[in-house]
Amino acid sequence: MPPKILEIAVQKIIALNKQPFTMVCRAYTNSNDTRTDMNRMTSAVALLAFTITSHISLAQDQVEYAFAFHAEWSQATHPTAFPSNPHFSPIIGATHTDALSLWEPGGIATNGIEVMAETGSPSPLSSEVSGHINAGLANQFINLGGVALSPDTRTGTITVDADFPLLSLVTMIAPSPDWFVGIHGVDLRPNGIWARELVFDLDPYDSGTDSGVNYTSGNANVTPHLPIANLSDTFPFTGSGRIGTFTITLVSDASCSHADLAKPFDSLDFFDVSAFISAYNAQDESADFTNDGVFDFFDVSAFINAYSAGCP
Repeated sequence: MPPKILEIAVQKIIALNKQPFTMVCRAYTNSNDTRTDMNRMTSAVALLAFTITSHISLAQDQVEYAFAFHAEWSQATHPTAFPSNPHFSPIIGATHTDALSLWEPGGIATNGIEVMAETGSPSPLSSEVSGHINAGLANQFINLGGVALSPDTRTGTITVDADFPLLSLVTMIAPSPDWFVGIHGVDLRPNGIWARELVFDLDPYDSGTDSGVNYTSGNANVTPHLPIANLSDTFPFTGSGRIGTFTITLVSDASCSHADLAKPFDSLDFFDVSAFISAYNAQDESADFTNDGVFDFFDVSAFINAYSAGCP
């Protein structure tokens, strides 16, 4: 990038932050010697970038989330035909790409979802996920443990990779014929920014593989399987509300904006400007804000716009 364009970008952004570095840049705009002006500006930018190199971190390809399942299901919340020994099977699932769906309302349960919903066993779904991993559609099977007696809370951690940012989780409502709660295809990195915290109200679902109508109904297999269906308005859940919540909270340092390119994250400052300049000069893809493979003023403009918008 020509130094003059770099100067404009830095001046605009620093003006937003009201940083004293503005005066450094202005000093070079008063020269009548264009060549000297360009050389000085180049040197100034290089020096600033060098002095804060330790702060630059252009990507967070892997982050960690804290997970909490707050199981609220109890005699008080769901009194109709409430069973003894209410519990939840191990919370299982995977992180995956958008080319994979482990389950979804209206879909047909796989064998892994069927066995999870009917018996709580994680093994068949684990085998299915292994196949998806081999196919490049998922990168890990998740088992966060269960809830031995509801109501209670189960916590854990989930490591998520940028190439597999979608999360699907399920756990059996036990005892039950084939009922479960879960989330499906949750994008933890929408628009390339890691989500900070997500909370999901959990409705009961019927896997469509058993026709039992009560918690302790005997086995009554359904062939062919019916579509997975929400049971919120069906006996014994009618009018009783959610079963609990899943809360997923980012615990790693991660960018709050496309312009948040350098530590400290969750704030926009001159370190981010320097990181952008360094990436631009190296023609690193993190500076290609227009995603066209060309590094030009449009990338600078897009960076300034993202910076001006700030963190959510």
